[in-house]
Amino acid sequence: MAVTVAVTVPAAARRHGGPLVRILLSVGVLVVLVVLWQLATMTWKSPFFPEPLRIFANIPKVLTVDSAGGSTSPFFTDVLASIGRMLAGYVLGCAWGVAAGSVLGRWRAARDYTSPIVEFLRSVPATAVLPIFILLFGLGQGMQIAFIAWGVSWFVLINTASGVASIHKTLIDVGRAFRLSPAKQFFGLVLPSAAPKIFAGLRIGLTAAMILIVTSEFLGATNGIGFQLIQTQRRFQLVDMWSWMLVIAILGYLLNTVLELIEARALRWHAGSRR
Repeated sequence: MAVTVAVTVPAAARRHGGPLVRILLSVGVLVVLVVLWQLATMTWKSPFFPEPLRIFANIPKVLTVDSAGGSTSPFFTDVLASIGRMLAGYVLGCAWGVAAGSVLGRWRAARDYTSPIVEFLRSVPATAVLPIFILLFGLGQGMQIAFIAWGVSWFVLINTASGVASIHKTLIDVGRAFRLSPAKQFFGLVLPSAAPKIFAGLRIGLTAAMILIVTSEFLGATNGIGFQLIQTQRRFQLVDMWSWMLVIAILGYLLNTVLELIEARALRWHAGSRR
């Protein structure tokens, strides 16, 4: 009995205290870095690196005060506009990536014939093809959404194809033995089994979407986070520029946290199988 208690208590402590300890450590490391940054900027003054406390305090101003003198808050005209375009492109890219990746992963012949094309296209950085999207769609939201969808789709496609192709043949045989229709086999067996790798692609794609929306708003945009960022840089408003950079970081963290929660809920069975 004594041995059982000695083994069980640490296991329970690890289960309940582990996440809290990791969060505290992560926050602690972040606090230490901000403190070091604050001390460094106070010791070595530079107009290019303002104090972090000054940047934090400036965020409410850049989100509520229109630098062009308008009456609309930049939070609505820029932040929400960027989020809307980014999510539209992200959803389209993910949908196409999952659909095409499922086909390539499910049928080896399709994968063999298209593999050179896929490898060639995905090796070209998305930012390098931005001029092509400008020529095809012009400057505007359509171009930005299509550009994001293109960049995101490759991460999702490759991970989906890998996940679907790695499914054991026995699982498919079980579906056939129970006379499941092809649709039920795909949505009930194939996609759930490939979901861990698909979500890995979705997470990478979300980071790519954040990068691509900011990049696409550098050229020809009239609003958006990227537009504000490049405008503050051109006007040499360095505190505002750093504030917008921090807004991007916070936004990316929040969106990634939401996706992590969705993933944790959708893959509870997978997390349980690894314990």
